[in-house]
Amino acid sequence: MKDCRGRAHDAIRSYRLHGNVVRVFQEVGIVILEPLRIASYLFGHLDGMNESDNLCEVAPELPTEDQALVRAIGRLVEQLRGLWDTRGEWPSYDALIDVGAVGYRLFEEFGVHAQPQPDGQAYINVPFTVDTMPAGSAQADMLRALMGGYRS
Repeated sequence: MKDCRGRAHDAIRSYRLHGNVVRVFQEVGIVILEPLRIASYLFGHLDGMNESDNLCEVAPELPTEDQALVRAIGRLVEQLRGLWDTRGEWPSYDALIDVGAVGYRLFEEFGVHAQPQPDGQAYINVPFTVDTMPAGSAQADMLRALMGGYRS
């Protein structure tokens, strides 16, 4: 979970050179969805032991300072607990859609946007930002200048 945003930005900078949207979606997905998977196991285990710690109690021990990731874990835990509380009562598996929405929202917060298309495919957009331009490219230098310089 350490430096997920930096690793996601690295994948996006790489995408700026290779242009493969499927690859960037996979590379960013590995970085941001693995912590959600691990958190789902952790909180499922804690809930199974009847230690329903809330995220506020566990968050200080998470190895990340990225608040988007912490918020996503909180939303995921809330969704999973809601599903558990209503198990056996779901009218369909559509109840699981909200769990997936947590991941898609996190993709957007990390700079990769996926829009469903009428044909069932997805349009993947990776907007340009100062943090996701390859260093040393003329476009990157110009974009950085227009957006207020370098950030550390």
